[in-house]
Amino acid sequence: MNKNLRALRFAAAPAAIAAALLVTTASPASAWVHDGYLEQFEFGLYWDAGQQGCVFDSNNDDPNLTNDYFTGPAGCGGRGQNVNDNTYSYKNLDVYGRYVYTNSNYSGIRGSVPKGWTGDASSNFKNSISSLEWY
Repeated sequence: MNKNLRALRFAAAPAAIAAALLVTTASPASAWVHDGYLEQFEFGLYWDAGQQGCVFDSNNDDPNLTNDYFTGPAGCGGRGQNVNDNTYSYKNLDVYGRYVYTNSNYSGIRGSVPKGWTGDASSNFKNSISSLEWY
């Protein structure tokens, strides 16, 4: 019987290790999904000037911001408002730059926000951003 238990333990060990690796690698990515908190490797669009008010945090391209909303942090100005044409400032914590566009589907006027940059949108982009794309 001891031989059978030992064999069972050795057979189960790789499955347990694989499950543990899956949990540890999946956890950080879940924090990056439009949760209203700007984190490393994300690009943030803010409701108000000076990176104030609610933030829309993104780590991917978005051809159409009409289906996105400012969600957090809790109690922030602009909460629940649509991101499309309602962005006043930005902050890029990603390792890539972002192009911002005044129309959906990466059209209209294109602006560039290099990695690490923070600021208020210029007159061309203030409350006019409708899509974003990384570069």
